[in-house]
Parts: sequence; C-alpha cells; structure tokens
Amino acid sequence: MSSSGGKRRRWLRILLWCCGVILAGLASLTALLFVLLNRVPQSYPPVAHPIEIVRGVPADNDLEGFASPYIGHTGSWDGKGGGMFGASKIPALDTEQAMHLHWTFMAAYWSAMEPGGPVDPARETPAAWKEMDAFLMAAHQRRLNILMQAPVIGGNAGGPPKWAGRREKGKSAPANMEAAAAFAGKLAARYAPGGTLASQQGWGANYGVRAWELDNEPDGYLTHWKNQAADYAEFVTKTAAAIRAADPRAVIIGPATMGSGKACRWIEGALDARALSGSPACRSRGVPYSIGPVLDAVSFHVYEGLDTAFSGKDRTVEIAFGEIRVLFERWEDRSAGFHYPRKQQYWHTEGNFDFFGILSRERRAAWRIQFFTRAFAAGISKVVVMDASKPEQAAVRAYVDALPEPFPMRRAGDMVKVLGGNPAVFLHWDNTNADAGRVWVLWATGASDAQVDVPTIQERVTQVSADASRIPLKSAGRTVRIHLKGDAKMAAPILLIDRAGAAAPESQRRGGKEE
Repeated sequence: MSSSGGKRRRWLRILLWCCGVILAGLASLTALLFVLLNRVPQSYPPVAHPIEIVRGVPADNDLEGFASPYIGHTGSWDGKGGGMFGASKIPALDTEQAMHLHWTFMAAYWSAMEPGGPVDPARETPAAWKEMDAFLMAAHQRRLNILMQAPVIGGNAGGPPKWAGRREKGKSAPANMEAAAAFAGKLAARYAPGGTLASQQGWGANYGVRAWELDNEPDGYLTHWKNQAADYAEFVTKTAAAIRAADPRAVIIGPATMGSGKACRWIEGALDARALSGSPACRSRGVPYSIGPVLDAVSFHVYEGLDTAFSGKDRTVEIAFGEIRVLFERWEDRSAGFHYPRKQQYWHTEGNFDFFGILSRERRAAWRIQFFTRAFAAGISKVVVMDASKPEQAAVRAYVDALPEPFPMRRAGDMVKVLGGNPAVFLHWDNTNADAGRVWVLWATGASDAQVDVPTIQERVTQVSADASRIPLKSAGRTVRIHLKGDAKMAAPILLIDRAGAAAPESQRRGGKEE
C-alpha cells in the first residue's frame, strides 16, 4: 500500500466525519427549531375593555365591500404591482376572491417606482407604473378593494432611492422628505377613486385605492426607522397631507409595527412630538411631529405562534392590540398642539400563525376561526388573511359566508350550560332585537373535550366545521347539545348558525332547487 493512498483514505475519513458532524448539527438545529416553533400560546386572555364596533369602517367610505373586515394578503410583492422574481399576482387575487374576500393587499416601493428620480406619470407612464395599473385593473375585475402599503421606504424596499438621499446611513428616513410626500401624492392622484386611472377605465368614483398604510414595520424590519421615530412622524404627516390633497376621504393607516412587544418604546417616540426622538437632522431642525392626530386607523402585526416562540411568553392578538391601544390612548392629550380624539379603528394588517407552517394545516385552519373570533371580540376592525393553505382557505370561506359582518362579537360563556370541559363561547347577533338571527362560535380549550347546551331561537340550526362541512341540527326545547373535541395545541371550532332558513340546503337558500 502506498503512503499516498493511506493519506487519501485518512483525509476521506476525516472529511466524512466532518460531514457527519455537520449533518448531525443541522438535524439537531432543525429539531430544536421545530420544537421551538411548534409552541402555541397557553392562554388567550381577553382585553379589559373591548371596543364596541357596529360597523368595521367609517360610514363615509361607501366603496363596494369596503366595510368588510377581512383583508387578503397572499403571496409576495415586487413593490410595483407584481410578485417577486417576476411572478404574477393574478393567482393570489383569484385565491382571495375564492375565499369570498373583498380586500387585497399591495405594496408600492418608492425605490421601485421612482428609481432614477421623480417621474410624472401624467405625462409619460413608466413601466413600473403600468405594472401597478395592471394590478389595479385585475383587482377591480375581482371586486377587491386594495389596502395599499405606500409609500414603502424601508423593509423590503431597501431604503429611499439614491437620488433622495438619507438622513442616516443604512436607515429609512430620506434626506428629501418632501420628495417622499410628493411621490405619495402622485400615487393617490393616479389610484384614488376618481383619480387618473379610474377616469381612464370608466370607474369614476366607484373604485380605487382609499386605504393607505404608511411603510412596513418601521420599528426594526430590515432597512428601518429605528431611532428615527420622529422622522417617521414627519414622514406620516407630510405624506398623509399629500394623499388627502388628492383624496380628502382617504383612510391613513400606520404605524404597521411588529407584534413582539419591543415596538412600544418606538411607537411612543412617534407619538411624543416634543421628545424629537429622531435622527440628528430631525433634532437639529427642532420641528415637532406626531402620528397621533394624523392616523385614521392604527395598524399592527402579530404572528401568534412565531412571536410566542421567540419571545418565550404568550403573544396573542389581544395582547398586541392592548399594548398599542394603551399607547395611543395615553397620548391623546399629553402633547400640546397634538391632541386627537380616541382611536376607534385598529387594523391587524400582517400575520398568520407561525409563518413557516410548522403547525399542521388542519390546526392552522382551526386557528383562523379562533383568531377571527377573538380579534373581533376585542374590537379590532380589520384582520388579515395571510397565505392561507387549502384547508385554511376552506375555513376562511366558511367563516366569511357565515359572518360577512361579524360585529358585534362578544364572549358569551354565561349564556350556555356547560356540561363538561372548558369551552370558549362567543356570540354574534345579526340585530339587537331578541328574535334576531345569531351565530355562535365555540371550541374546547386545552386537550380535554367539552360539552355544552346552547340555547337557540330556531327549531333547526346548522353546525359548520372548520373544514366547511355543514350538519343540520334540530333543537330539543330550543336547546342544542354540542360536543367540542379538545386539542392540546389548537382545538377545532364550530360555528352554530341560528337563523331563519339556516338549516335549509344551500341551493334552497340561494333560491334554487335541491338536486
């Protein structure tokens, strides 16, 4: 045996050993991440004082479907009307339409729409603006309102375009804030109801972008406004003014912060005008701004599973909502010259359960129904439907069909007779009169099954499961007994529809004949 052959075998054994160690390490890391990300909140405490909502949005916004509280948020974005890597947004829009939603989502990146300098789309329409035009036309065909996240400067947009400069290296605040506001005004002039595109397409004032969310997770996601909260407040104030100049009925939304709980200090800096919690350029100017008086709706993000896993404590939509609501109520009258009435509109605009899909699709479908119900009961006006799998889509569609207008939604455990277990019980009334139709939403909490007797108005009601299956039930003495199966991670809820004609076959309810 040659010495060179022995050396090669020794090196090969060393290489194989190193590969084995690396593979074992990766397997261990994957297992650890799986265990970590498979966590679920252990409790879902209600908010102390829910906001009583009769309608989900201000009454003066009369666009078709605008009042719907369900926002579609499917797929990816390139910041100019398409998906990442040249993907089409049409399949995402079709998915949202199939779930019977009335909203979709699009982000407009300033750096993508005006990469080389300010443009005038009224004179010549650049390719990026044509792509955004096409998206609006496709959304209009599917009767989907658009939550336009724009202008997006940070996050995936990577910062302002180079020609606009930056107040601080690597951060979001542009040196030319007026140019950012001008860009927002051009977007609104083109895409608002009655705007340039609506006029060209013959939509008039009946369709266009009315809801504008200003930037994405400015408190710390990728390129961000960290330590630039006051700069962000200036951005919100100036861009909102430009948007409202084009559409006085525009709904301005922000700050779209992360739901981990670490955003609170940053939000307070954006509310406290006198603190000037911003860049050196912002502080040297000494001009105060606050997001409080400017925003029509307060938006936030939360991923209940993901945020719980990484924070090490329960992070539910109720907790995230409660934290941001406290801040906005605290600063209603604390800063002279920046008082504002109490905010009634809180929108959840990003988040699913765990982002990576660690929780099974069936459990995530169950979570969709639980999440909707708890959020609406807390008084959150709109909730996002983000990247739903097929079972989740079925659950969403069943919920939207049963509760197209879910308010009021209230906890109602004291209205049922609990025979066993620990059920969560919620109730929606169609109207306030005693004999109005209503929808119960129930699930077992924890691993143990639960059983309840539910009072009914109708003699026949319909039980709808998370997989959208329907079971007609006949009440006994105006009571229906419901068995709820427990699950340690996410129990499957049921909707009990107690309305006149609810137990009729689907074809009969739509005026047809059963085949």
